[in-house]
Amino acid sequence: MKTMIKIFFLLAMFCGVTVVCHAEESSVPTIEVIGSATINIVPDRITIEIGMEEYYKEKLFGDSTIVKLSEIENNVRNALNKAGVPDSLIVVSDMGNYRNRSVSPNFLMAKRLSAIVSDFNQIEKISDKLDRKGVSSFNIIKIDNTKIESYNHQGLKAALDAAREKAEFIAENEGMVITMPYEIIENGPNYYETPTFSNVSFDSGSGMDNIRRIVRRYSVKVRYFFSPKDNLVK
Repeated sequence: MKTMIKIFFLLAMFCGVTVVCHAEESSVPTIEVIGSATINIVPDRITIEIGMEEYYKEKLFGDSTIVKLSEIENNVRNALNKAGVPDSLIVVSDMGNYRNRSVSPNFLMAKRLSAIVSDFNQIEKISDKLDRKGVSSFNIIKIDNTKIESYNHQGLKAALDAAREKAEFIAENEGMVITMPYEIIENGPNYYETPTFSNVSFDSGSGMDNIRRIVRRYSVKVRYFFSPKDNLVK
């Protein structure tokens, strides 16, 4: 949703407050510009999901027995614990299954566990320690950062700074100066957009963290009052 802010004095706060300027819009000389910024954030809160399913283990003389779900889950939890994931960050996200008569007339139980890790190196450790038997899937289902609001403020400020810098450049080229913003329209943040068309781009992290990033693009449309340089009171 777009949040429109009309202001008479310089704006230091973010969206959510509206102040209406009493000047007639048709008589106000303004410059309108768009400022944008992209932040690539390394996630520090990654949710993975591990699917498990009972399976048949062959024995001597052609016999077989079902490896129970409880045994498979215990092995998965041990692998998570050894990779530094405590039980408090492991939850059951789903349980159940359907009967596939083309494979077996017996019903095999299935379950999915969700776990929260702090980086992708930890996911690799889990993968190395995980016994593949009985594991039907291994997926990343969510990435987040615990300081996302701080990044939001940083991104919005960068977009506003980019808009002002552009407006000052245009005004200077035309022999004008900007005075104060008349109208600010915030668009964003938008998620998972490429940073190609941004005025400002921030990067953080390296190595394995480059595999997956949280990408947020911030954009603002700003109209500034302007006047000829000679009209300024010194």
